[in-house]
Amino acid sequence: MANPFEHNMYVLLCGDGSLYTGYAVDVEARLAAHRTGRGARYTKAYEPVCVVARARFYSKQRAMSAEARFKRLSRGEKDRLLALAERTPFEDVLRRELPGFGDDTACEFVRRSLAAHVDNGYQAFLASLIPNIDPRRIVGVRTPELRKIARELVRRDDADGFLREPPHQLFEEMQVHAFAIGLERDYDAALARIEAFLPYIDNWATCDQLPARVLEARLEETLAHVGRWLESGRCYIMRFAIRVLMAQFLDERFELRFLDLVAGARLSLGGERGASRDDVYYLNMMRAWYFAEAVVKQPAAALPYLERESAGDDAALFLDEWTRRKAIQKAIESRRVPPELKGRLRRSR
Repeated sequence: MANPFEHNMYVLLCGDGSLYTGYAVDVEARLAAHRTGRGARYTKAYEPVCVVARARFYSKQRAMSAEARFKRLSRGEKDRLLALAERTPFEDVLRRELPGFGDDTACEFVRRSLAAHVDNGYQAFLASLIPNIDPRRIVGVRTPELRKIARELVRRDDADGFLREPPHQLFEEMQVHAFAIGLERDYDAALARIEAFLPYIDNWATCDQLPARVLEARLEETLAHVGRWLESGRCYIMRFAIRVLMAQFLDERFELRFLDLVAGARLSLGGERGASRDDVYYLNMMRAWYFAEAVVKQPAAALPYLERESAGDDAALFLDEWTRRKAIQKAIESRRVPPELKGRLRRSR
């Protein structure tokens, strides 16, 4: 994948004195292609002499918009803007002078903000935590900065321009999107954002950043959505549903049926819906996490799912063995589970 923050609109001076405008990630490589006749029909006929100006943007969409608008100018207007670019960065000239172009879009704002906070060391660490996505999609921006970008984003009048565009290319763009949804306080608006975003989630980290607190406002309605999400057959939609149950319905709102819902929320490899091994793993990890939390908050109800002997003949209480053992492991590792209960769980492994 090309450098996600390197998108250039460039202007070439050709041998006959004409101008050629194009888009490139690597302008020098593109110029070399033009000079060998591999760049474009126009430059094959009129060999370029040099690059007279280049404007750097942080998204392909923004650079190509500048290219299209610049091409529509008269030669006199082009020369005027190129003269201004001798003293001012060309991208700033275009923002100020190019008709209809204006300030950065919300998408460009997010890209530019991410580029300013890249941490290459953190990128490698983060990629190791999310092995099921292409590491080239991860640029390495830490969570506090992502939250700050999200707060600035939602204050923009054009924030919807970014929030209407999932899936985003970069992992961090998806994180900013999730954090921005979390800043919405209106139930209906937040739910609409969540519903639109859920189908595009492809990793546990983005899934677990989606807000659950705003869904407290109308609990019965939220439960209906949780039931529908659990039946979706989509790993991260189901994972989010379980996280909502864990966050909102394990205390005074708890009901025994919620344990059955999570125990029954399973994916099978392959089949009509085509669940992958990663999908099965990341869903089961959330199911195990839920039962480990249930041991802390609702031990009498949760233990029969983890202790075969206490379940008796009721097969409905059984978790699959992998999830049961992982839930026990997580509960034993928890500082909130008392020692005597940990001993009991160890005997059940």
